[in-house]
Parts: sequence; structure tokens; C-alpha cells
Amino acid sequence: MTLSPLRVDFVSIQVKESAFDPAQEKAQIEALANTIADLGGLINIPVVKRITIDEYELVSGYLEYYAYRKAREINTRLSEQIEVFVSDSKNQSAIQKQLEILQAVEDIKATQSTKPITASSSETDLRIKNIESSIRKNQEAIVEAIDQLKIELMQEIAAQLPKPIPPLEAFNRILEPEIAYKVQRKLEFLGAGKAKKAVELLQEISRDKKHKSFQSFAEVVDALKVPQKKSAPRKLISDQKMLALIDRWSS
Repeated sequence: MTLSPLRVDFVSIQVKESAFDPAQEKAQIEALANTIADLGGLINIPVVKRITIDEYELVSGYLEYYAYRKAREINTRLSEQIEVFVSDSKNQSAIQKQLEILQAVEDIKATQSTKPITASSSETDLRIKNIESSIRKNQEAIVEAIDQLKIELMQEIAAQLPKPIPPLEAFNRILEPEIAYKVQRKLEFLGAGKAKKAVELLQEISRDKKHKSFQSFAEVVDALKVPQKKSAPRKLISDQKMLALIDRWSS
């Protein structure tokens, strides 16, 4: 005979009348529930018996059952399934004997304890632990909320910061004052006069209704030419200087 735990839906377990009163064991239930929520699972496995193919009745582990139910309220990420031992016609007698022995051991421990704890003091200790656990969880929730607010604030600030404009896009939006100023500043390594002339020429080209957006830097270089009376048009910027501008753009 072998006994292995089975994972079943928590809602599939029915609880009929028993000597266990969850109202009287509220502090114990909450204390165990806090540890289940922290650990993410239950150590002591309840025993159930099968009613139908997917329905069960609780046989043993009432404290664990109610504590797990409470833990799911505390930690919503807990699994909707719980591990149980299923009592059937083959193992029912052996399981019952083991439960009786375990209960007898617990009874002996209770009567032989050298430092008996009164019900009231035990209840008080559990309530204190529950309060401490509640305070700790509230603190963790506050810290988590603050961290989330920081993330949202940083995202909001980042969204409001001006996004970097690629150089080719800047040439195509040269009529916008802020962009024109940036382009001129970036071109000043050619000389202040050339930088100003280049921006003015690009703006003049952009105002032409026949002008289409630049598709490459080569087109920009070709457009930035100043007519000469007795010679070929003079380039305001060479291919090498355009590459230098692209390298400087993000700095």
C-alpha cells in the first residue's frame, strides 16, 4: 500500500460538522494563514475522502483547511489547488489508525508539558503575532506602493523629456525654430558664418512647395551649395564634414 498526495481544487473540498470550531480558533487560523501566505504553501497536508469523481469531504486537517482559505485572502497568488491525502476503501483503516496515534501523541505532549500555557496567554501570544504580521505586511505594501510610484514618476518624467531627433529628420524640420537653432549650433564647427548660411539655405529650400523631404544625407550635402559667379557652386559642407556632424549629433 502506498500513499501519495494529490492536488485538488480547493473549492472541491466540503466541510461537514465537526468538533473543530473556526470561530473559537480564529487566532490560530490567522497565525497559520500568515505563515502559509509567506511560505506560499502548506506543510501539513489535510486528509479527505472522495465523494464523487471531483468532490471531496474533509476528514482531518481542519485547522490547515481554514488557514489555507484565510491565506488565499491574504496572498491572492496562492494556488487554487491544495495537496491532500485521499482516504479510500483500501487505505481508510490505516489512515484512521495513524490519525488516532498522532492525536494520542499530541494529547500526551499536552498533559506532560512542564510549562503549561493557559488558553488565554496562548491566545494573547497568537494575537500579538498576528498583529506583528499584519504590521509587517502593511509596511511591505507601503514600500511596494512607494516603489511603484517612483517607477510611474520616472516614466512620466521620461515621457515629458524632449525625444532626441535624428539629424536627417532635423534637416526636414528645419523650419521649426528650436530645431533650426540646434542644427545651427551643431554646424558651428564649420564656422559661425557657414552654419548660419546652411540653415538659411535649408529653410529656403524647405519653403519651396516643390521640395520633397530629404531621403539621405547625400541629398542634404548636394542641396547645401552656394552659387558662384565664375565657377561651379561651392559646397557648404563636404561628405566628410557631414559624417563628422552625424558623429557630433548626439553629444
